[in-house]
Amino acid sequence: MNRTHYDVIVLGTGLGGTMLAAILARHGRRVLLIDAGSHPRFAIGEATTPDTSFRLKLLAAKYDLPELAYLSEFYLVRDHIGASSGVKRAFSFLYHRPGHAHEPTQSHQFPTGAPPWGPDCHLFRQDTDAFMLAVAARHGAKVRQATRVSAIDLELEGGGVAVTLDTGERITAAFLVDAAGFRSPLAKQLNLRNKPDALRTNSRAIFTHMVGVTPYDRVGEARERHGLVYPLSQTTLHHVFEGGWLWVIPFGNHLDAVNQLTSVGLLLDRELHPESEGESGRDPEQEFFEHVNRMPGVARQFQGAHALRGWVSTGRLQYSSRQTVGDRWLLLAHAAGFVDPLYSSGLNLTVGVIDLFADELLAALGDGVFEAARFAHVDAFFQTNLKLYDEFVANSYLGWRDYELWDAWYRVWVAALQVGTYLNGTQLMRHLESGDRAVLERSREAPFTSLLGTAVPECRHMVDSAAAHMHRFARGEITAASAAANIRAVLREVQFCPSYWRLEDPSVRTTPPYTMTQMLRAYVWYHRNASPEVRDLMVGFKPLTASRHVLSAFYDNSRRGLRRQALFMRDSLRAWNRDWLDGAD
Repeated sequence: MNRTHYDVIVLGTGLGGTMLAAILARHGRRVLLIDAGSHPRFAIGEATTPDTSFRLKLLAAKYDLPELAYLSEFYLVRDHIGASSGVKRAFSFLYHRPGHAHEPTQSHQFPTGAPPWGPDCHLFRQDTDAFMLAVAARHGAKVRQATRVSAIDLELEGGGVAVTLDTGERITAAFLVDAAGFRSPLAKQLNLRNKPDALRTNSRAIFTHMVGVTPYDRVGEARERHGLVYPLSQTTLHHVFEGGWLWVIPFGNHLDAVNQLTSVGLLLDRELHPESEGESGRDPEQEFFEHVNRMPGVARQFQGAHALRGWVSTGRLQYSSRQTVGDRWLLLAHAAGFVDPLYSSGLNLTVGVIDLFADELLAALGDGVFEAARFAHVDAFFQTNLKLYDEFVANSYLGWRDYELWDAWYRVWVAALQVGTYLNGTQLMRHLESGDRAVLERSREAPFTSLLGTAVPECRHMVDSAAAHMHRFARGEITAASAAANIRAVLREVQFCPSYWRLEDPSVRTTPPYTMTQMLRAYVWYHRNASPEVRDLMVGFKPLTASRHVLSAFYDNSRRGLRRQALFMRDSLRAWNRDWLDGAD
């Protein structure tokens, strides 16, 4: 640890900082990770999404770092990181009217990928973050935990940056990445934060990890009544109501589970539910259960549950920055801005920024050119997509005032997520098909510059048209019923989602699962019904490519199972082994 100069210093050892550090170190760059805390530690942002999962697989291929793909689906997390994380087979949303029993037909579900493309995961961040830190260190990154930075200098004579530790030690580098989250020291030093009203969403949070949270399938309505595809306890469950929503993210929802914790969080619209001021503020646990107990079904789910760690109660969650890049520095996603955990946008933004930034930084370290203009496309990507998520989240809070309006707006998000997921999935298939690295480089080009497919003109038109009706409702120009009807009219014109989804039909409350039979059905639909442009974007690969991928995944999974059995039998019969030499995982 006596080196005092590095190529890159990364402040923060969360998932974003360690993923970036691992990429840089894997490609021979001298990286130092500094964190005031230490691992293992509590973190939220636990649910992945299908478009993020495909992007992680693309990143793994692009940077020759297979460990990134381990985060992309539940079975890979279980096999390579551990069984402490949970499975996420879908997003589920249950609409509640406080004081009334839940109406089972007011439920929605959007399935995530099925094997071999999924399912998604409830990441137990204590373990996944520590794993990725170890990956970065194994590839050569140096790590200093429990180390505080007292000063940052971005203008060294002759170029470079420097950080001074609270011990007085001074360390220099060619570039500085701030991945320290909300308390970003760079954002504070450079006064980068925008005014709070730069984002429409205005929410606060109360959250913790709990034990004793009952699976909703045991206390809620039977499947015959809600008609959803997956058990609610194997999904990221959102209880939504006028003025807020509640997440339930179980980690012990599969047969191999070793973790009985459940992540829970209550998000409240601050205009309807402002926080108390001063030292006499309400106890967060008391406030949490006050809202829970107003919804009979949710109250049953939390009967007997209790927190295993202290409650966290926040003020306004939203923040943004006027710029995220500069000469020799970058604010990584959560250091730059945040909207709300709804739709699991945080990791999606982080992975998208890393995808664009890492290759540009590697090039800059090669030619020594670090001007902010070089990284302007990274800033544009983040700012555009932060505002996009703000639009979706703010309109969701607005939609929860009326079920029919929420039902209509939810479907806009479903259609946009479908496009984003298929775009990334098709890129992965094209890369597997051709082996061409140029496929992996397309992430900086439209239509891959948007996380929810809105760089595709047809998708952008749908979102803008539907959002305009939400804005008119917010201004009091039309009723919720009129806004909902207008949005359904927009959805009837959608040509980039399968018609058998019946997006505009309120009686259809779940899209088909991404099982192999349903993926084949969608593939055939796009080839028979979509325009050539849409078909090329959504399923622009040969069916043989997908078949090979499926067979390869089945073979790998079977091989891992047989290997476990063989090792079990071996160890029951003899003591000595060569695992230490063969490097068995």
